[in-house]
Amino acid sequence: MKEQLLKLIKLQEVDLQINKINKELETEPEAVKALKEELKEVKEDLATAKAELEEREKIKRDAELELQDCEERIKKSKQKMMEVKTNKEYQALLTEIDELQSIKSEWEEKIIVAMDEIEEAKKVVEEKEKIVKELEQRLKEAQQRLEQSFTHFKKELVQLRQKREEMIKTMDKDLLKRYDFIRSRRNGIAVVAVDAEVCEGCNMHIPPQKYNELLKGDKLMTCPTCQRIIYWKGILENNGQTEE
Repeated sequence: MKEQLLKLIKLQEVDLQINKINKELETEPEAVKALKEELKEVKEDLATAKAELEEREKIKRDAELELQDCEERIKKSKQKMMEVKTNKEYQALLTEIDELQSIKSEWEEKIIVAMDEIEEAKKVVEEKEKIVKELEQRLKEAQQRLEQSFTHFKKELVQLRQKREEMIKTMDKDLLKRYDFIRSRRNGIAVVAVDAEVCEGCNMHIPPQKYNELLKGDKLMTCPTCQRIIYWKGILENNGQTEE
């Protein structure tokens, strides 16, 4: 039984390594996740900045159309001045032209303001585009590093699974079934050490009589609290083994 227990302990070590690698493969690193979130936010900011730029450009286009219309009206009014026959009509056209000139000046001012706003909006867009480009490059590099790590993990996983298959060939089948059953219900840990009468699986005390039986190491025992398979920690030292 002692030999089978030692094999279980080694199998537990291998299974824990397998579980750890599987978790690494299933979990996206926080650094990559953070970069994706940051990139998403900056792209949203960029979209907002582009929409703002487009709005400013539309304001400028509309103002230019209004200015063009105003200039056409001034031109027509000046042409009419060549055709009027009375002073009253002439004065009325002068007043109309003055009003149109004032409106023209307002549109010209709006165009100047719009041009300034467009320049500022373009700078914001360029800045956001630069940040997006930098983040995309950083994310690409992070994902490449991640893929390299995953390749390494996958190779290691294959080796560990092969090792596990070799190990279980020499193990008692009923004991292995029991081990797998407990492991499936105890967060992947079925075999734990007992040190100074304390189970390292649940941190509960083992009754003195049961602990004395455990020290003998001649039969398979389980923790009365967590039901995991237990062993005296000193058994590893006595057999020249250390826990990982």
